[in-house]
Amino acid sequence: MEPLKRKIDRTLASWKATAGHKPLVIKGCRQCGKTFSVMQFARKNYKNVVYLNFVEHDDYKLAFEQSKAVDDIIMNISAMIPETVFEEGETCIVLDEIQECPNARASLKFFKVDGRYDVIATGSLLGVRGYVEPS
Repeated sequence: MEPLKRKIDRTLASWKATAGHKPLVIKGCRQCGKTFSVMQFARKNYKNVVYLNFVEHDDYKLAFEQSKAVDDIIMNISAMIPETVFEEGETCIVLDEIQECPNARASLKFFKVDGRYDVIATGSLLGVRGYVEPS
């Protein structure tokens, strides 16, 4: 029996196949399978997957606080999660629940310019509260 195929699977494959692609932001309602689909895709298509969930690990936000420079962010993540491996063209960074970390959202353009790593961000309610600073 063939596994269930979802529309997001085609979207992810098309994104990866596009030369010079930007970081991908996937938004949708809570508990609809965004993270599951992204992680399944990343594990299948990349040698290394770095997964950061900003709800489960509030401290991961610190990796994005001092600098937007990709090298600094990578160094910070490596210090927090020593087993992470970053290889140019072989690493996918998954930023889960990105609406919880405005600095991570702001870093996406720097990852695009840098181009060494693919980045997929997922979030719930991004249009509602994702781009507004909490008061």
